Amino acid sequence: MLSKVLSFQSFGSLSVVQIATVNRNTFNFVSGTGAIKSGQAEVVETSESGSVNNLLVINHSGEFIFFMDGDILSGAKQNRVFNTSVLLAPESKSVIPVSCVESGRWNYKSGKFNSTAYSAPTKLRADKAEQISDSLKEEKGYYADQGKVWSNVESYSDRHHSKSGTSCLSDVFDTKEKDFEVFLSQYKVSEGANALAIFIDKKLMNTEVFGRTDIYDEYFPKLLKGAALEAFELKSDSNDLKEAEASYKAVTFLDKFDNIEFDEHKGAGVGIEKRFSTAEITGFELNYNNNLIHLTSLNRNLK
Repeated sequence: MLSKVLSFQSFGSLSVVQIATVNRNTFNFVSGTGAIKSGQAEVVETSESGSVNNLLVINHSGEFIFFMDGDILSGAKQNRVFNTSVLLAPESKSVIPVSCVESGRWNYKSGKFNSTAYSAPTKLRADKAEQISDSLKEEKGYYADQGKVWSNVESYSDRHHSKSGTSCLSDVFDTKEKDFEVFLSQYKVSEGANALAIFIDKKLMNTEVFGRTDIYDEYFPKLLKGAALEAFELKSDSNDLKEAEASYKAVTFLDKFDNIEFDEHKGAGVGIEKRFSTAEITGFELNYNNNLIHLTSLNRNLK
């Protein structure tokens, strides 16, 4: 995957390399966050009684709509996280696999779901991706181990001293809101970027490539907030990662990506998923009609 490094930014233990790949903006789609806000899309429980591991997404528009793996939705009977990235066809109704990230609530807060300003932390996403790959191999669909997802949520709550009456991951993010303001002010979106690599110290934590630059711009702060929950407790003077090393690691991964072995599956929405797993990383590429929609690579060895 031909690519060009646009910037290197570092603060505390977390560093970000922003990248432009050659093939971008080749296919039009809009974000689920924007679609929910504009009324183009509704996300609701599958029925009045609900289903913990599924949600109904209604696309009222003539646009393709994208939700990212790790997107967190709030409301309805309990908050959920998307189990994988999905592309939804225009004028469609889709049942989408999700996991619960609020184990202590099962009653209606609202009739519909709202989007949030953050994505799930990297370790939770990595663990979930491994579980889903195993589930797909067993022909059981895009489903994660709900108990392990709840265990991850509990771990973040403990680490960040968040008190939540419903064991809700969103409450952890709310606890860190002031820290996020300082943290995010240190990073700026690079014009033309559609990909990034995020490091904790010298460890490549995750790599994300989006098919569109406008979608990348929207997800940039969300992904940084998710990464920050992994990095906040680390000392700010522990990072000695240099720009040359970070850029080399990021570009080398993308250059070698085409040679990674993968299993191909029908996407949870439309399109094809190419899922991969090695000793170091796990993830997938979502592709539609030979257009890359989203690629994620997540470090399997985060503590």
